Amino acid sequence: YVVGHNLIKAHAEAWHLYNETYRAKQGGLISITINSDWAEPRNPHNQEDISAARRYLQFFLGWFAHPIFKNGDYNEVMKTRIRERSLAQGLNQSRLPEFTESEKQRIKGTYDYFGLNHYTTVLTYNVKYPAGVLSYDSDRGVASVTDRSWLNSGSFWLKVTPFGFRKLLRWIKKEYNNPPIYVTENGISERGALGFNDTWRTHYHRSYINEALKAVVFDGVDLRGYTAWTLMDNFEWAVGFDERFGFYHVNFTDPNLPRRPKASARYYSQIINCNGFPDPATGPH
Repeated sequence: YVVGHNLIKAHAEAWHLYNETYRAKQGGLISITINSDWAEPRNPHNQEDISAARRYLQFFLGWFAHPIFKNGDYNEVMKTRIRERSLAQGLNQSRLPEFTESEKQRIKGTYDYFGLNHYTTVLTYNVKYPAGVLSYDSDRGVASVTDRSWLNSGSFWLKVTPFGFRKLLRWIKKEYNNPPIYVTENGISERGALGFNDTWRTHYHRSYINEALKAVVFDGVDLRGYTAWTLMDNFEWAVGFDERFGFYHVNFTDPNLPRRPKASARYYSQIINCNGFPDPATGPH
C-alpha cells in the first residue's frame, strides 16, 4: 500500500510536469495504464458473491483509478475494509496510507485518457480470513476460480473470456465518467513451440476485438485505440521465455534470434489494413 501510495503521487507529479512544461510545445497526451481482470460473481444470485466481485474490482483497478479518475482519494470499499482489519489487528491506524487534502487536489484529474491492460475474467466469492492475517488478499476478502468450460492458454491465469472485456469497458465508462480509453495490452499465450498455425490467437483477438466493438457501438464507450500484446515473443516476467504471446515467433536458441510470423500475424494485419474484420467471402478486404 505504501508503494502504491507513492506511485500515485509520483504519477501526479509527472502529469503536472508534462502539463505545465511540455504540453503546449509538444501537443502530447499523458496518462496511466492500469491492468485489470473483469470479475463475475461465482453465483450471480448470491449477494455475498456479487459484493465480492465489486470488491475485487475496487481493490484491483479502483486502487489506482479512483484517486486519479474520480476524487483524488481511495475508494470507500478499500478505506473501510483496510481500516477495520487494521484496527482489529491492534494497530491504531489503517495500513492504507492517507492522502492530505492538498495531495488529493494534486492527484485528482491527472489523466488525458484511461490506459487499460486486460486479458481475462475470474469468478469471485467471499472469503473470511482470520483477523491476524495481514495481506492484500485478506483485506480484500475475495477468492477467485474459473469456469472449466473456458478455453485455456499457455498461462495458468489466462482463460479466454471475451465477454468480460466488454463488461469491463462498460464499467469503466460508468464508474469514471466516460473517459477516453486506450487498450494498451490484450493478448494470449502458448507454452513451448506449438507451431505457427496459432488458431487460438486468431480466435482470441477476433473475439476480444468484437467485444470492444460492441462496447463502442452498443454501450457508447469512448474507446480510441487498441494495442495487441505482443508483436513478438519476449521475456515474460517470472516465466521467462516459456510463455509466448507474440504474433511473431522468436527462436531464442539461435544467437541471431530469427523472427517468423505465426498465422495470427497475417490475420491481425488484415484487421489493421481493413480497419475492421476481413470478410472471408471477398478476400482480405
